[in-house]
Amino acid sequence: MLKDGGARQEGWEFEPRFRVVRVDDARRGIRLERIFWESLEDLAKSEGRSLGEVIGTIEKAAGSDANLSSALRVAAAMYLRKGVLAGRELTGLSAVRNQVQACPSPCFALSQDRKLIAYNPAFMSLVQSRMLRLSENTTVQGVRLSLDVHFEDLIAKLKLVGGGAATVGYIIAVEQQVLRGRLNATRAPLTDHDAIIGYILPG
Repeated sequence: MLKDGGARQEGWEFEPRFRVVRVDDARRGIRLERIFWESLEDLAKSEGRSLGEVIGTIEKAAGSDANLSSALRVAAAMYLRKGVLAGRELTGLSAVRNQVQACPSPCFALSQDRKLIAYNPAFMSLVQSRMLRLSENTTVQGVRLSLDVHFEDLIAKLKLVGGGAATVGYIIAVEQQVLRGRLNATRAPLTDHDAIIGYILPG
């Protein structure tokens, strides 16, 4: 829904909207596309200020000779870009590895092609301790891991629960040995492809 109660329609973000906003002691009549109004309102909310206060700050920074509508579009774009850059710091393979390494219990990240893209020391300790005749030097390259559900079905379920967790079974195979158990799976914070983080349950 739009902030004015209207239902969103295709192309809503391009629709110009004229608004009169009080800035300091004056009133400004401004025409902007809806996407810019929403971005400026989000900016104002994030700073705990009114829309008029934000517009006044932008107007002063731009100078008296600047086009106010253009200055507001630039400010809205800069606010959105700042959010994108901040989001990138919280996603990506390094963020996944940090999350896995921070877990005190056995944990790993598995990509759609069933490759382990991250794991912590507790995970390798589990594998080495639960399987016979494995060398302490066994590396993750020799570990094959699969789930008892289709990966695509698991991702679809996790999307439905809004980023929650799902409990599934796993199978770890090394050489001729197999280890089975249960884990809690969540979606890994990646934007370019799907992956899960698995938190192995005791048992």
